[in-house]
Amino acid sequence: MPIATSAKPFTGSDKVTLVILLLVSLFLTTTVNRWAGVALVSVHSDAGWIASAAIPSCIVMLGLYVCLGSHTALRWPQFSPPNRRFIIKLSALWLSLWLSASVAVAFAMGYWPTYARGWPAILAFIVFGPIGEELLFRGMIFERARRLWANSARPAIWISTIAFSLHHIQLHRLPLDGAALAQIGFTLPMGLVFAQLRERSGSLWPALLLHVTTNLPFIF
Repeated sequence: MPIATSAKPFTGSDKVTLVILLLVSLFLTTTVNRWAGVALVSVHSDAGWIASAAIPSCIVMLGLYVCLGSHTALRWPQFSPPNRRFIIKLSALWLSLWLSASVAVAFAMGYWPTYARGWPAILAFIVFGPIGEELLFRGMIFERARRLWANSARPAIWISTIAFSLHHIQLHRLPLDGAALAQIGFTLPMGLVFAQLRERSGSLWPALLLHVTTNLPFIF
């Protein structure tokens, strides 16, 4: 079955860029939003919500992607019927398993967990956070890894997935406690699904739409 590859050929700087992106992905999101929040509040006391909504980090990711990305992945996907069927089936399977597991966890806990409280946090959770993460992990990191290993999608899928999962540690201020390890555990299969959609479609949009849909139930 045909797979989607990056339009740009491999260059010597791709390896260095990939390593840098992998390292900064561990702290970039929270660092950008933290310092942007300090700057925004110094200008206006009510402007801190912009950083809480993850808008600064999303802007930074978009700027980096425009400078470093192939840009073709921002287009709406144009894929073959077999790939379209694969994407629909995988997305439906993922959402079914995700919601089933979430309901089971909620019954075990005795309540439905909510990960975002307040409208700035909700915007971060279902809009600007997913956009920034897709630009970084299924955009810049995936594309560089895909060019380095042009004959196989597996390295790009696994590298982007592991980086995506480890990135969530920063949301817990980096300690490897039980909550952080649990988040690593469920973001690994999540990242694998998103990376498969990225590979099969050649676009960021299917993974982004599924990312938002995955997060959506946990704002209620």
